[in-house]
Amino acid sequence: MQQSTILNSRDIKRLRELIEHQFGYFPKEDYAFLKSENDKINIVTKDLAKLNLKNLIIDKIGLYFGEDCGTEIRLSKEGAQLLGQEAIENHKPLKNVIEFTEEELKQYFQGVDIEKDCGEEKRLVLLKYKNDIFGCAKYKEKKVLNFMPKTHRGEVIV
Repeated sequence: MQQSTILNSRDIKRLRELIEHQFGYFPKEDYAFLKSENDKINIVTKDLAKLNLKNLIIDKIGLYFGEDCGTEIRLSKEGAQLLGQEAIENHKPLKNVIEFTEEELKQYFQGVDIEKDCGEEKRLVLLKYKNDIFGCAKYKEKKVLNFMPKTHRGEVIV
């Protein structure tokens, strides 16, 4: 069983700096961040500290927020949605957002990499359709690489 560690304020500051640099915003809610041995980051409410968890065997807890890839944080689908929703609620702009058409969205949800010219720079991007952020992906060589898990793929999306 994996052990998760609660990130200290220095680690959270690093996480904040990476995400703000990548996407221009970091969640303002007061979350506790947990990091697993394989660098997966989950978030939970700080009220969790009020519970006695010593005698429980817990495999996973909280919302899967993303993965720490060293120099960047790859947000999960849920992490990207949370970040996007909070930015909208707080009237803050996001950066590195690629807007999809309906056809591109359907292709993406079928597992296809999307050809799109958004510059030469390799980077992580937030994916947007209309007013909704729906994921995070790697952009390189004029392609949005598909990170959509097979369990989330499907035909009828829009």
